[in-house]
Amino acid sequence: MADGLSSFSNMSSPNGRGSEGFPDPFCDVSSLYMPDSMGDALRWCEYIFMANGMYRQACDRIVSYFITEIEIRGDDKDEKDKFKSFLDDTLGVKNLLHTVGMDYLCYGNSFTSMLVPIRRYLFCPKCKIEFPLRKIFNEPAFQFKWSGFAFNAHCPKCKYTGEWRHNDRRSTEEEDLRVRRWSAHDMEILWDPLTDDASYIWKIPAEYRRLITDGNLYHLERANWEIIEAVKNQQDLRFDNDIVYHMKENALSGVRNRGWGISRVLSNFRQAWYVQVLHRYNEAIALDYVIPFRLITPAARPGAAGEFSDPALNVDMGGFGARVRSMLKQRRKDPAGWHTLPFPVEYQALGGDATQLAPQALMEQGMDTLLTSVGIPVELYKGSLSVQAAPAALRLFESSWTHLVHNLNRFLQDIVDKVAELMSWEPVKVNLARVTHADDLNRQMAKLQLMMGQQVSQTTGLKSVGLDFEEEQRRKLEEEMFIAEETATMQEQMQQAAAMDEIAGGVPPAGGMMGGAPGMMPPGAPPAAGGAPPGAPPAGPEGAAAQQFATAQPTQMNKPTTPEEMVGQAQTLAQQMMSLPSSQRRSELITLKRVDPTMHSLVTSAMDEIRQQARSMGQQQMLSQQYGQM
Repeated sequence: MADGLSSFSNMSSPNGRGSEGFPDPFCDVSSLYMPDSMGDALRWCEYIFMANGMYRQACDRIVSYFITEIEIRGDDKDEKDKFKSFLDDTLGVKNLLHTVGMDYLCYGNSFTSMLVPIRRYLFCPKCKIEFPLRKIFNEPAFQFKWSGFAFNAHCPKCKYTGEWRHNDRRSTEEEDLRVRRWSAHDMEILWDPLTDDASYIWKIPAEYRRLITDGNLYHLERANWEIIEAVKNQQDLRFDNDIVYHMKENALSGVRNRGWGISRVLSNFRQAWYVQVLHRYNEAIALDYVIPFRLITPAARPGAAGEFSDPALNVDMGGFGARVRSMLKQRRKDPAGWHTLPFPVEYQALGGDATQLAPQALMEQGMDTLLTSVGIPVELYKGSLSVQAAPAALRLFESSWTHLVHNLNRFLQDIVDKVAELMSWEPVKVNLARVTHADDLNRQMAKLQLMMGQQVSQTTGLKSVGLDFEEEQRRKLEEEMFIAEETATMQEQMQQAAAMDEIAGGVPPAGGMMGGAPGMMPPGAPPAAGGAPPGAPPAGPEGAAAQQFATAQPTQMNKPTTPEEMVGQAQTLAQQMMSLPSSQRRSELITLKRVDPTMHSLVTSAMDEIRQQARSMGQQQMLSQQYGQM
């Protein structure tokens, strides 16, 4: 890769020929700063990505645009729920996808691995007693010492003193699994130009080597023994196959990238360099031309002639300058003060023309060109995309970034496969849901109509409007359960209130004098008159009305089919309701509302009409009796 970058940066023109009359247009100043090694290229990409806030934010919006809901496909619902809980709650998969996508856009490469933490124990080689490393390290009785990359301790049981063996146990808890993002600066790739196979080597940082060598407990507890041996032998660590997932942005086949991805920042290095030049000189203008340089000079005396008209010829300028500086100093302390000078002065402001000198148009044009070259629509970044052009523009934009979605889906599937292998779960298929920002209202309405016509599933129809079928069904059941519980509570309270009213009025409760349940007979009591079975409504008009209401309640099978039938049945029920006690009437109305809200509305309207008629008739009777008016 170093040879490829060097030859690319030193090449004067594509065909190697130049013109004596005109300079080579490809031999510009920015070409002199092109990186000539992969390490320099990665650091240049990182610097530009971090220094240019607008470019970083544009890349952030690109990644965030394509991170949608995770779709999990499989036959076992429990397994799908298990993976969904792990990805969302334990792993924080959306945040992970975002950070990996940002690494991919910055460096053109992303190296990740699934790590399983270990718990390190030490055991005595003589008596086999075992303790956690932290316990042996912290308790003085063990006389722990890290020497020669070996654990040395004193055994309190068999009194053995010497090197102890380690026993590393991998964690079996899913909460301990984590995804490790490897720095691109610390990675080295062994690449085969024939098969395009690659192996990955971690160049262990010097600071981490020092911590392991010094025997830091926090790092000795967590470092795999292979890493400790690599530090001991002054070597780097080569990963086994399928340990590192390498997400890279592929380059042209003629570029000698040696297995590395080529960042879009590097592909547009000249434009990024040009934008930075504009920023640099704009900074110089801001430092020197924003605040004007102010001067106070003695003015010519009016009416004087010759040398007497110029104060500089007959006035001590040192004293004048000291007087002016003292006056300015006093003004800062007391802006309302009065000051005097023996002659007039002139005030001048030099500079302050930064707005005329700042290359604002050039900076906007350069930044727009850089974003367009990378593949970021300027209208999308600025939010100025018109509604009419949005669907077609977004479709074109999404098709130009399919490689990002493809790589994120492969990374997501790699995580799920490794978790299924480590935790012995059933494997499933996962992917990001298709981006629906460009879907218009007509498409959503078409899906809803197809769902109502039972031509597509409710899951597909509700998903078009951002709803989940399973969640909505669960919420509906919870609402019905809540309504049933509240209705039962209200009925129980009304029955208790009715019983208290009957007791207060001297009437025995419906359950009998002994306080039994409604409809139960006291022990030894004769059966009700007429052979009424236990639990039947009491005799009299109220019991008859209750019995008629119970038999007249509409069900799902015998609802009236015409408005006239519904109104007639509502009037009948209203008359029956008016004959019931107030507490029982409220209870029956609540039950009717839960069973048939439409009939409840008609019954309440009919009852209001009955009350209105009764009030009108009562008013007429009172007027007739007192005043003889009809």
